[in-house]
Amino acid sequence: MYDYLAKIILLGPSSAGKSCLLHRFVNSSWRILSSQTIGVEFATKIVKVGDGNRRKRIKLQLWDTAGTERFRSVSRSYYRGAAGAILVYDITSRDSFAQLGTFLNDARALASPHLTLLLAGNKADLADPVDSDAESDDEIDETGSLSPPYGHTPSSYDSRRFDSIASRGTIPRGGNGSRATFAPDGRQVSATQATQWATSQTIPLAVEVSAFNGDGVNELFNRLARMILAKIELGEIDPDDPLSGIQYGDSLSWAVDDGGSSIKSGMDGPRRRRKRAGTGQWASGLREWEEVFRLDGPRRRGCC
Repeated sequence: MYDYLAKIILLGPSSAGKSCLLHRFVNSSWRILSSQTIGVEFATKIVKVGDGNRRKRIKLQLWDTAGTERFRSVSRSYYRGAAGAILVYDITSRDSFAQLGTFLNDARALASPHLTLLLAGNKADLADPVDSDAESDDEIDETGSLSPPYGHTPSSYDSRRFDSIASRGTIPRGGNGSRATFAPDGRQVSATQATQWATSQTIPLAVEVSAFNGDGVNELFNRLARMILAKIELGEIDPDDPLSGIQYGDSLSWAVDDGGSSIKSGMDGPRRRRKRAGTGQWASGLREWEEVFRLDGPRRRGCC
């Protein structure tokens, strides 16, 4: 059982690790996903928000969209009616970060200019790469971090570089040819750069996460759920409003497994729709609430 249903979309360029991030959140495990998302895949997971009598159960319906240009025309059709979105980029790729604007513009054009957005830099495990075979003359960057010439650990699959990676289990940190992501330069996008860009785009929160080791992943999705619930309780979102992007728990608009969590492909078959009276569209909420977005406690190393 759950109190509210919210549609969330994961956006970002190919190889940013969106599918791995989704798998980590839903299954609490790492897995190399050896094929690119075609169209869209979706998953569900119920998260608990609040304490005591105020605790609510929110079912997040998570849509993993294709980042590859040739599949974007298909995936964009799923943007409409999302209550929230997570923009995902690869912190080891400047090009990945540079492409975010296109995905952001598409989301806001096809959904709502007030779509609730978070920015997530994936592959935080690569921020300070360490190679066990590195020589003693490895360079030290301006932050004092060790930057060996071949720092790389798995965070998402890159079929352009490693065609022989088996899609099973956890990949060891040592050895050659068994890496899922190759990052010779380590971090290419700083947390400060990401935060500044997010602020300029009125995105209330920018964090760094790792699909590989799970750092920050649960907090990312739980924070989004808290943001949505806060808007409902403050009256900014009315679930009875067909433009709210939220539905009550007794109304499910997409055919998904009703367990605590599941992952299915959006190409598996025709969608089934069962609507409450007056509902039929998804949209996002209104202004952001700063208190909800504030990070509490000391910031962890590698995350912002």
